[in-house]
Amino acid sequence: MTPAVHADTEETRFGRFMDWRLFARFLSYAAPYRRLIVAALALLPLSALVQMTQPFLIKQAVDQHLTTGVMEGFPLLLTLFSLLVGLQFVIGYIQSFTNTLLGQRVVRDIRNHLFSHLVAMDAGYFNRQASGRLTNRVVNDTEAVSQMVSSGLVNLVSDFLLLVGIGVSMTLLSPSLSMVTLLAMPVLIIGTVLITRRMRLIQRQGRILQGRMAGQMTEEVEGAEVLRLFRCQQHRRHLFETINREHFRTVLDSNFLEAFQFSFIEAASTITIALLFWYGAGMVDQGETTIGTIIAFIDYIRRIFFPIRDLSGKFTTMQAAMTALERIFNLLDTQPAIRDQSVTAPLPVFRGEIRFEDCDFGYGDALVLQHINATITPGEKVAIVGPTGAGKTSLVKLINRIHEPTRGEVFIDGLPVRQYPLRTLRRMVGMVQQETFIFSGTIAQNIHLDDPAIGPRELHDAAVQSGAITFIERLPMGMETVLSERGGNLSAGERQLLGITRMFAFNPAILVMDEATSSVDTLSEQIIQTALKRLLQHRTALIIAHRLPDIRHVDRILVLVRGRIVESGTHETLIEKKGVYSRLYALQFREETASMMD
Repeated sequence: MTPAVHADTEETRFGRFMDWRLFARFLSYAAPYRRLIVAALALLPLSALVQMTQPFLIKQAVDQHLTTGVMEGFPLLLTLFSLLVGLQFVIGYIQSFTNTLLGQRVVRDIRNHLFSHLVAMDAGYFNRQASGRLTNRVVNDTEAVSQMVSSGLVNLVSDFLLLVGIGVSMTLLSPSLSMVTLLAMPVLIIGTVLITRRMRLIQRQGRILQGRMAGQMTEEVEGAEVLRLFRCQQHRRHLFETINREHFRTVLDSNFLEAFQFSFIEAASTITIALLFWYGAGMVDQGETTIGTIIAFIDYIRRIFFPIRDLSGKFTTMQAAMTALERIFNLLDTQPAIRDQSVTAPLPVFRGEIRFEDCDFGYGDALVLQHINATITPGEKVAIVGPTGAGKTSLVKLINRIHEPTRGEVFIDGLPVRQYPLRTLRRMVGMVQQETFIFSGTIAQNIHLDDPAIGPRELHDAAVQSGAITFIERLPMGMETVLSERGGNLSAGERQLLGITRMFAFNPAILVMDEATSSVDTLSEQIIQTALKRLLQHRTALIIAHRLPDIRHVDRILVLVRGRIVESGTHETLIEKKGVYSRLYALQFREETASMMD
């Protein structure tokens, strides 16, 4: 057994530093904050000018005062230098705050857009996507974009301006000394590029290993019971330790390279300063330059070498952001397969009739349903039975457009379901599933699901009708009891009762029940059956049931085999027919009898 690794953990290798098409699209999110952008860009030349001026003041102080002993005007220079240092601090703080604010506002808007887009996607889309992949889009990819804004893009421009400004200043001060500094540049740039390239590969491997550890941790939580039943803990622990050990090595390698890069730049700057002293001493001796100029050059070298080191990190940040933008926009460009049609036909007066007209449905090329023709009259209770994989759940999901037929049409009261607004259709068609999904939050929130039309009185009435009020009132906080993730502090029967309570609260006109009692114990099943009988009253209903004795009293039974309706009729007529239903019923009866005798 190996830990599951989704392909999304493998980082996309975005080849180009900048994709202007993606960047232009990104700017549409930044456009509402143009004032912040203007402020951030306006501070860049001011910041560069402040940093370029400081070494020049040091030169003036050395040449005009410290070497000559003339102190007149020195306090003014010192005061001006102190003001520039303070101004640099203020500008740096404002830049950092502005960049961070801009980045977080942009990423907030992108996250909101992503989440709204995902909420609008059809259910089939989520069946085809891994949850970790989608979470990664909303959380990690958007954070990469934020890093581009707050510490990548603006600072990249700032470093570039600073390098150009320092280069110009050094050239104006002394072209000869500037040439000495330039001699170190090719070695520095080539060395930095090689180290950065290797570091990027190692960091990419580290992120892949992090994804594998996260994937295994998810499996540990979700498959905890299975792992313990089959005593897999030791093996899983060994797998995790192996991945963790590999991750530890990659982190060490990355830290080693980062330290080596820092030391390399330190060494290069020190050697350059030594060359500067050696060459500059001769120039001072010949009167071609001053000591103040050499000291100013030393300060310029200190300021020019570290932006070069940081530039490599900025390039990595920009490439990661371009990759993230590509994946984000790919997701946003994916349109939901099921959405409201631009049809303004008036909605019919509700009666509750459902009609399937020559419907096919499949996942890809494989058909699950074929030539489905059936009509359910208003108020009729129809059961759908058949062996596993016959297409029962797929059939009922065509009614509320969770899926759409690949051929044919489904009608409610004579109007194709495609022409109903999705909000109206799904409020009209309620579904009690095999297992009720419970969200983190209170019991009340899990019933009304933030629908403003369902108030405290409606909540209480729904709980009374379903019978859930009995266990709710036993809880210390009643309706305000906070439930853990997936309702872990409730029994299976209590979770299912909450699902039924939801249906009473939303009061749908058409009800679909998908094996609503198959995952609960016998005692809970009796309570739930009573609640369901009450819920079924005065509604058109389709009932998927595993236990055939539970559906003997429905109005009609549809028998599905391999995606086709092969039989239709009441329990008695189908038993007399001695066809598929009769055999299924007899087989189940024998199994239950044998189980009771055991």
